[in-house]
Amino acid sequence: MTDIFTPSRIKELEIKNRIVLPPMVAFTFAQEGGFVSEENINHYEQMAKGGAGLIIVEATCVNHKGKLSKDQLEIWDDKYIDGLSKIVKVCHENDSKVFIQLHHAGLRTSEDVTEDIVSSWDYDDGKRTARALTIEEIHKIQDEFVNAAVRAEKAGFDGIELHGAHGYLMTQFFSLKVNKRTDKYGGSLGNRMRIALEIIEKIKSKVRPDFVIGIRMGSNENSLEASIEMAKEFEKYVNYLHISTGFDNTPLDVELPDDFPCNWIVYGGTKIKENVDIPVVVVNSIKTKEQIEYLLANDLADFVAVGRSQLADPSFVNHIKNQEEINKCINCRPCKWYRDGRKCPARVR
Repeated sequence: MTDIFTPSRIKELEIKNRIVLPPMVAFTFAQEGGFVSEENINHYEQMAKGGAGLIIVEATCVNHKGKLSKDQLEIWDDKYIDGLSKIVKVCHENDSKVFIQLHHAGLRTSEDVTEDIVSSWDYDDGKRTARALTIEEIHKIQDEFVNAAVRAEKAGFDGIELHGAHGYLMTQFFSLKVNKRTDKYGGSLGNRMRIALEIIEKIKSKVRPDFVIGIRMGSNENSLEASIEMAKEFEKYVNYLHISTGFDNTPLDVELPDDFPCNWIVYGGTKIKENVDIPVVVVNSIKTKEQIEYLLANDLADFVAVGRSQLADPSFVNHIKNQEEINKCINCRPCKWYRDGRKCPARVR
C-alpha cells in the first residue's frame, strides 16, 4: 500500500515522498525588479528542511508585462538565473527535488504593471478588460515560455510546470468562456490547447532528455468531461499533471462520495487520475495526515500538494514522519500569506 513516505518517480526523477509544496507566491518577498531575495531563499530552504519531497517554486513571470503583481519573481532574462539557482541549491542540499512554475497572467495582469492587458480574445466583464493577442504576439509569448524553461534548466531546476490554471493566460485560451477565436488558436479543443502544446514541444527540443515538464490545469475547465479529454491529450506531451481549478471556480456538477474527506477540487483531480497513466498531483485545502493517507491508500493521487499547512508549519512533513505535533493552519480569511507571509499568525505564535 502506498503511504506518504513511499518514494516515487516523475519521469526518471526519484522523489523521496509523496508530499509536494505547491507553487504559492510569497508576496512582498522578492526584491525590486523581480529578483530573488534572501527571504525567498530562506523560505524555500525551510520548506526543504521540513521534509517536502518536491517543491514547486511559485508562479514566476516569463514576461515582465504579464505579472499578476509587481512583487512576483521573474525569469524573462538571463540576469535572473543566478538568484534562482540559489533557491535550487538550498532545496537540493536538503534532499528536495525542485521545479519552477512558469506564468503569464494574461487578462489578470495587474494594472500597476501595464495598461496593455492581453488575453486570448477581447474581454470585458464589467470589471476587467483585455484585448486579443495577435498571432505574432502569441508566438512571441510562446518563445518567452520556452526561453524561461531553458533558464530554469541552467539554474539547476529538475523541471518546470506551466501554469495552465487559476484564470491565467493559458486557461484563457482553454476556456470557452473567454476564447472566441476563429483561427488555429480557437474553436476546437485541440486548437484551444495549441498554445500550450506548441510551447511544450519547443521546450523539449531545447532541454536535456531527463528534464521534467508538467502543467497545472483545472478539472472544471468547461466541464469535468472536457477536462478529462484535455488531460488525456496533455498526457501525450507532459510528464505529470497538477490538477486544480481552471478559468474560474465554478464547482463541478458532481456529488462527492459520503466518505470523501476533501473538496470538489481535489475530487476533480482524482477523476483525472482515473483516466491517465502519468503521475497526478492533487491540491486544495488538504491539511491533515488523514486526508493525505486516504488519497494515497486508495490510489486517488500519486502526489499530494499541501500548501497552507506547510506555510503554517514548514516542518509539517517531518512532524508527520516523527509523529510529532503539527503547528496547524488556523484558516485565516483571507489567508495572510496572500499579503505578507511574515504575518501568518499560525507560524509566528
